Amino acid sequence: MLFRRKEREEIELPMAPLIDCVFLMLIFFMVATIMRVNPPFPVDLPRAQMKEEFPRKRYNVYIGANGEIAIDDMLVGTLDDLDRFFAQKAQLIRTLIIRADKMAKHGDVIDVMERAKMRGIESIAIGVKEEAEY
Repeated sequence: MLFRRKEREEIELPMAPLIDCVFLMLIFFMVATIMRVNPPFPVDLPRAQMKEEFPRKRYNVYIGANGEIAIDDMLVGTLDDLDRFFAQKAQLIRTLIIRADKMAKHGDVIDVMERAKMRGIESIAIGVKEEAEY
């Protein structure tokens, strides 16, 4: 008695939906990533003993050693331009983080703080070096 074996069908795994899922995951992780925006000039932050965490958000003001001022990656020309920016965005800014170079003039930092206070921004924090940067 001869038994005849049935021929097995090839099982195919459709790759198109798998590729779609991989691209969707890639897009999700790109959108969910926090991008770190650097100012258009170098800023060397001072060190501090105490540290308080603030969420990384937009509207970080950078003050360079030569008095340059930038908001995130946008260079601001003068304090009057900064004042106009604060007037437009004051309702959106919960905590303004000032990241001044350790060689920046104290007066420049105070001027930025005063302009922010005049526009109703009450919560201001000073950025310092993080522990990982030591």
